Amino acid sequence: MRILLVDDDEQLMNVLANALIAEHYAVDIANTGDMGWDFIELFDYDLLVLDLMLPDINGIELCQKIRSQGYQMPIMILSACDRNIDKVAGLDAGADDYAIKPFDFAELTARIRALLRREISIATPILQWQELSLDPKTHEIFCQQELLPLTPKEYSLIELLMRHPHQVFSPSAIINNLWAGEDPPGEEAVRTHIKCLRQKLAKAGMAKDSIETVYGVGYRLKKQTTEIASKTSEAKTQFKKELKISEAWVKFQEATEQRLENIEKLVQALAKDSDFSDLLCEARSSAHKLAGSLGGFGFPEGSNLAKKIENLLADEPIIHEEKQKLTYLLISIQEELQKEPFAERVSNALEQKVSVFIIGQNRTFIKALVKAAERKQMKTAIAYCLEEAAEILEKESPALVLQLLDFSDRADLIFLAKIHQKQPQLPLVVVTEDISPVDRLAIIRRGGNLILQAPVEPEVAIDSAIELLKNSGNNAKVLLVDDDPQVLLSLEIALQPWNFQLVTLSDTQQFWDVLGDFQPDLLVLDVEMPELNGLELCQLLRSDRRWQNLPILFLTVSCDAKTENQAFAFGADDYLCKPVIGSELASRILNRLRRSQVH
Repeated sequence: MRILLVDDDEQLMNVLANALIAEHYAVDIANTGDMGWDFIELFDYDLLVLDLMLPDINGIELCQKIRSQGYQMPIMILSACDRNIDKVAGLDAGADDYAIKPFDFAELTARIRALLRREISIATPILQWQELSLDPKTHEIFCQQELLPLTPKEYSLIELLMRHPHQVFSPSAIINNLWAGEDPPGEEAVRTHIKCLRQKLAKAGMAKDSIETVYGVGYRLKKQTTEIASKTSEAKTQFKKELKISEAWVKFQEATEQRLENIEKLVQALAKDSDFSDLLCEARSSAHKLAGSLGGFGFPEGSNLAKKIENLLADEPIIHEEKQKLTYLLISIQEELQKEPFAERVSNALEQKVSVFIIGQNRTFIKALVKAAERKQMKTAIAYCLEEAAEILEKESPALVLQLLDFSDRADLIFLAKIHQKQPQLPLVVVTEDISPVDRLAIIRRGGNLILQAPVEPEVAIDSAIELLKNSGNNAKVLLVDDDPQVLLSLEIALQPWNFQLVTLSDTQQFWDVLGDFQPDLLVLDVEMPELNGLELCQLLRSDRRWQNLPILFLTVSCDAKTENQAFAFGADDYLCKPVIGSELASRILNRLRRSQVH
């Protein structure tokens, strides 16, 4: 479950966030009302903790704004204002609870757990799915107007699935949602509840597989064929959602302008030949942070320019020619930031590498597949014979292979096995005629991840391929560590379409606590961070028996060969330079996760 803390007392909120993280919640912190609103628009929160005295907007006004826009997550006001009139105003504005500062952490976290267990909303709508109708106010669910006799946990389970009908929930995610604040059971309890719920739904006249199992991932409500066929392009929708970060850029400009101002103060001091020793360190830090963050907000050239400034400031003394170049670079960044954000990012995303490689002899069907893939913003490559396919695979690194397999031709099976042998991490989708379970098993043993029975609609085949790609990261926990919150925000939004469980961390002093609580499947590290840099963290992890095999990917502004070689020498699994588009980072993460699963 995800919680947003909106309060300008950063020290207090960090302590509260640590307490909540220790209870396995994902926590974001905003220190202004505007920043809090940006987070609310970008992410889905299960609960909001809100201070009344914010620097830019009154907490009552923000609470009213949240409710007026239809957001229904529980809101707890946390304030030093203890007058009855303040409490009444907060609750009338739409808050669900009101806590007074100073507070007892144990009591506050207990009240948060209580709010999360209750589904509070101003006007709770009736949830509908096929023949099911669920009323959250009365906690009743009907099938064809007949009341279903469900236990509290069965009710909570079907409500969770109905609120997110397209989402796959892993057993651990179901436990986190249904047993929040309680001693969590094992995954066997989830399977038992799923089984009982299926039986009751079937007894009420619904299909036995209304709740389907996505093997190796989790459970969801079964999609209808018509629903899949008429589905709007998920890739395009997610792409637009990713670009919402450009809206957040408007709010984060203040921090960027402050960093530019730090560099400008140094430039002015250099021009006057006055003492600049106290300005140099701040300017270096600002240039480094700009180099890491601007690309994530749609200004890759801005990142490059900032990196050049950082390199200039690394040399001492700063000679006259460097002073002139520094002035030019600063002006160039300021001009770059006047442009529309994400213009180049959109171009890069549309020129990404091959997403799906299609192999087969049915030219008519392949052409239809290509058109369906293009509508999903996916780049394709095709091969009509196995020899051609082998040549393409030597040159390209597709995200997925879709093979039209003729089971009577043993060469098709042999080629499938060769792909899997050479690239075991590569997802393989097979389209074939109706075959026996033994033949299906033969395909799976040769690396097939998904088997579609022909004839199949091209749109359904591509949708299924996209879903396979997304589900490959569905259960993976990724910890992102960077000292710049702006970078973390842009990365979090960029990775949303791949359904990772993400936790971000900007304070390396909290690293070991968060690492132990979250138990990530993969770690993304910046190199240059205060207190403890990424290279040092990598060395410490590789010397610790518990974390020796944790995949570590470096994402950094430091693109020099020396630093990269150091990273690999210290135990890194991959190394990427900022700025990076979401699809490239996700592909690197997925590939590394698949390799770790293979080994």
